[in-house]
Amino acid sequence: MIPSISIVGRPNVGKSTLFNRLLSKRKSIVYSEPGSTRDLIRESLVIDDQNFFLIDSGGFDNEKELYPLLIKEKVLATIRNSDFIIFMVDGQSGLQKEDREILNIIRKEGKNFLSVINKIDDKRIEENKSEFFKLGIKNFIEISAEHNRNISIIKEKITNFFSENKSYTEDKDIKIPQIAIVGKPNAGKSTLINSLANNEIAMVSEIPGTTRDTVNLNIKKSDKEYVFIDTAGLRRKSKVNEEIEYYSTSRAVDSIERCDVVIFIIDAQHGPTKQDLKIASLIKKNNKGIILAVNKSDLIPTKLKNETLIKKNLLEILTEVNYGLVIVISALKAKNIDKLYTFIDKIYSSQKTKINTNNLNKFLKSLILRSTAPVNKGRRLKMYYATQSKSDIPSFVLFCNFAKGIPGTYRRFIERSIRNEFKLEGISLKLAFRTSRKE
Repeated sequence: MIPSISIVGRPNVGKSTLFNRLLSKRKSIVYSEPGSTRDLIRESLVIDDQNFFLIDSGGFDNEKELYPLLIKEKVLATIRNSDFIIFMVDGQSGLQKEDREILNIIRKEGKNFLSVINKIDDKRIEENKSEFFKLGIKNFIEISAEHNRNISIIKEKITNFFSENKSYTEDKDIKIPQIAIVGKPNAGKSTLINSLANNEIAMVSEIPGTTRDTVNLNIKKSDKEYVFIDTAGLRRKSKVNEEIEYYSTSRAVDSIERCDVVIFIIDAQHGPTKQDLKIASLIKKNNKGIILAVNKSDLIPTKLKNETLIKKNLLEILTEVNYGLVIVISALKAKNIDKLYTFIDKIYSSQKTKINTNNLNKFLKSLILRSTAPVNKGRRLKMYYATQSKSDIPSFVLFCNFAKGIPGTYRRFIERSIRNEFKLEGISLKLAFRTSRKE
């Protein structure tokens, strides 16, 4: 298994800034408001050809409000489940009681950790530094995450620890499927990821917009690994008011772009809405394999629980992604959750399908002869040759007697026919039509 490294500390000590520095990209939301990071954000980290999972946790706080209490529970869980901890304190504000409490938990759990004092660029650091030695730690690494000072020392300490500890091994040739969980706010994304993990890893609340960051979760099931990405709910632009929420929405879109498979959650209580149609369009635009998960089935009245009818109506509305695999679930009750893995495996495998060129050409020529092919300037469509190009998803180039005059309905008909013939359910296909030089 790939080792997990967690950054923990009080709110606003600079955990997200360090997280982004170690990744060399802006992944976690950095904002001056304490508590901006509410969930556990997990991302792949590579240092000197060694692979890790880096986790940015929410700030550990003893306040009694809802979010700090939920965040505290997640921080406790991530310390227990991590292989290595980066314990971070704030040189600007000095030693606080929460620093002691966090360190006590790390020690109680018997975790190996690295102690870091952040914000050394502040003049008050020298006055406050002596306070931290009361924690019983002899060696702190003094850094400025914001100004990229001494970050390389942290990386060196991490690689040295894992190089010396031979119990951590990995298979570098294994590619892990990336699955983005998307949908409107409060559709049940975080509840689903908790159900998949069988652990409260994402913050669940009745308040829409609780998840601000993307939350990565690595799961091993039946000797297979998966990375699930819980995204902030995608809403209409007019509804994006907070600066933090703007970044959250951008991350959700980014997650769709870089994932292998999308689990698109539809709230069974409301059915597909205009916003769902826009999300579906975004998924299709990025040519992603898709699972349409109708959630909250436990709230559907008994007389309306006709899964066949639910699936039929859903695909008639979400026409852009009507190739998706449909499943009716209850994330809260864990209904049909295991079946999601079957669908993910099927889609991920189909995306790597290589179709025999001869079989592809025979099928397409026969299809066009049997169908009502379009006519352009008195010429009926002819297919000369088709080939599958190299790509992460099945992509085809079709050479014909005219390309520009083929209507969108017929293009979709060919795409649907290829998918059905070669059993490529759940995946989007790329089709490029080109006019042959013969013409």
